[in-house]
Amino acid sequence: MTVPTLDIIVPVWNNPTAARACLASILDSTDTARLIIINNGCDRTTERMLEEFCDHLGDRVLYMTMERNIGFVPAANRALRRSDADWALIIRSSATLSAACLKQILATTTKDGAGIITPHCPVDAPLPPQRLKIGCTGIETCDISFSALALARKMRDRIGLFDEELDGGPWCLRDYRHRADAHGFKTCLLPTVTVTNEPVTLFGSLERRRKQEESATAIFRQRWGIQQQVAVYLPKETDEQKLTETLETLLAAARQGHRLELFLHRRHYTFALQQGAACLHSGLTLHKLSPLSPLKSLARGMERLKADNPQLTIVCGLDDIPFPGYDTAQPSATLTHLATPKEADHAAVYR
Repeated sequence: MTVPTLDIIVPVWNNPTAARACLASILDSTDTARLIIINNGCDRTTERMLEEFCDHLGDRVLYMTMERNIGFVPAANRALRRSDADWALIIRSSATLSAACLKQILATTTKDGAGIITPHCPVDAPLPPQRLKIGCTGIETCDISFSALALARKMRDRIGLFDEELDGGPWCLRDYRHRADAHGFKTCLLPTVTVTNEPVTLFGSLERRRKQEESATAIFRQRWGIQQQVAVYLPKETDEQKLTETLETLLAAARQGHRLELFLHRRHYTFALQQGAACLHSGLTLHKLSPLSPLKSLARGMERLKADNPQLTIVCGLDDIPFPGYDTAQPSATLTHLATPKEADHAAVYR
């Protein structure tokens, strides 16, 4: 099997101790990947550290210098323009990389349709404990982080770079993942390997950040719509074919950024696990109902979900299967609508 070539991109702005630890962890994890280090307007102390670090690496490093801090996303975009490897791995300078993590990232690059790969980052996108117990080695996701983010070159050639007009954080990442999905590329989460990272320091006044987030939110929703959390129930008499069709529809909806909560009786839950449904997507969660009192179990589960999110959407199953206790549940056509990609300007790329 041919190992893909890899560039590892590290934008650095001050904090030389953390940056050195990050760079050292990369060298400990690989002896073949090229480093692209961006001095993003660092102070002289950090600049000297970077220069000394690069001195003995020769062709293994490309050192780029910005006269001022242009922001993380613009710096990453400039490095991506210089990357010519099969994959580029962006890492925050406050994060550290392990050999096991890098090995699994490289193994996942061979998966059909993989365009984005991210290890589990508890600081930025923590997974529920029950999700970690399932034992999935890889799972599709909509939750990605700049702490460690691998991008396929063939995908970047299709969809371009990050939109620098967005917030440089969650909305920028969500937009990029949606663009990848719109062009048929999958986003893979690796739950069994983690990247350690300090929380990102936010700069600027609260008012400025609020306006920036409002603007980014509006732009994203205009392009991709509003993501919802949806609860679905299937009765005991549902056959396996209908369950399979339901899972396929929910997976398609999860790829559009929605959160799906599927309540199943024990037999259906066991069948779904056997089909690998628990490892389909981080946005799709299976709930097993009690065999002794399934409707009470359903009511308790719904109470918990609605307590966490009062805006929870209740939807009938396929063929408008009723949702017990919720006569006003939306028709099953809602699921089909949520699973259908929004018509947006997918041709837009950011070079």
